Amino acid sequence: MQTFSYRIFLFLIVLSSSQIVIGQTDDLSVTDFDGNVYNTVTIGNQVWLKENIKSTHYSDGTEIPEVVSYDNSSSNANIYGRLYTWNAAMKNSTEEKTQGVCPCGWHVPSDEEWKELENYLGGADVAGGKMKEEGFIHWKLPNTDANNSSGFTALPAGEYDAHDSPNQFRLLKQYAVFWTSTEVSLNLARERYLSYSDAASAIFDWYKVMKYSVRCIKDSLATDMNNENTTLPISLNLYQNYPNPFNPTTKIEYTIPNQTNVKIKVFDVLGNDIATLVDERKSVGNYELKFDATQLPSGIYFYQMITDNFNQTKKMILIR
Repeated sequence: MQTFSYRIFLFLIVLSSSQIVIGQTDDLSVTDFDGNVYNTVTIGNQVWLKENIKSTHYSDGTEIPEVVSYDNSSSNANIYGRLYTWNAAMKNSTEEKTQGVCPCGWHVPSDEEWKELENYLGGADVAGGKMKEEGFIHWKLPNTDANNSSGFTALPAGEYDAHDSPNQFRLLKQYAVFWTSTEVSLNLARERYLSYSDAASAIFDWYKVMKYSVRCIKDSLATDMNNENTTLPISLNLYQNYPNPFNPTTKIEYTIPNQTNVKIKVFDVLGNDIATLVDERKSVGNYELKFDATQLPSGIYFYQMITDNFNQTKKMILIR
């Protein structure tokens, strides 16, 4: 009974301390190869650039093919960023979450990462309004429900239509259109677009030759682990699950700097044991596991990592 009360007390502390402020602007800034500086914002468990990419070179210094600025105007590039085909944005990769045109440590967001952003902002039907810059300096009237409460500061850079004739720039100040790193077919990829006349963040699958904006997201531990330069961890860490909220599966990442016994368990809000995900001795390394909540009802759950000298608990939300 005493252990159970302590566990509930611990959960209440975690619950009260884990509330994340929407649109927490960070002190971090990021510089690309061309010297362009981007500000960042934390939204939920994600860190995004606050501006559209405007680079004409990849991070290795090679030129990005077919990149344009709206109406070929450098002043438009400074405000709205530049426009890229999907292949150029991805640096000819078809792997989700690839770095592409993004600075080192950042990548082109996948469809799932956009969904996580939308869900955190209350769902796709209202997320656009919370992402759009307020006012009418850059957006056309009525700029429906725009309040930028997320800090994302989406700007309507329009597009370059390289598919239909005549090829042309269009939709400046009306639509913000972003490539995701999710391929749909040989010729199509998934985009997100925000409209001056709607509060939604909408999905469309369209031709890769179209030129759209790119907004980069910071690599997670899992993304870093795909990098050959990843170093061994120097501290014990239990990371926030991804995605969160989730349905029905989510990933949990953790790091071990020294060989130790590791136990990771899942509890519900009443302190009942739901699952033991790890209970063994682990060597030094970066680890990732999947939690499948297919048989569980919607709600708040907690996962806890315990070692000989480490004990940490985090909250996760299952939404059906």
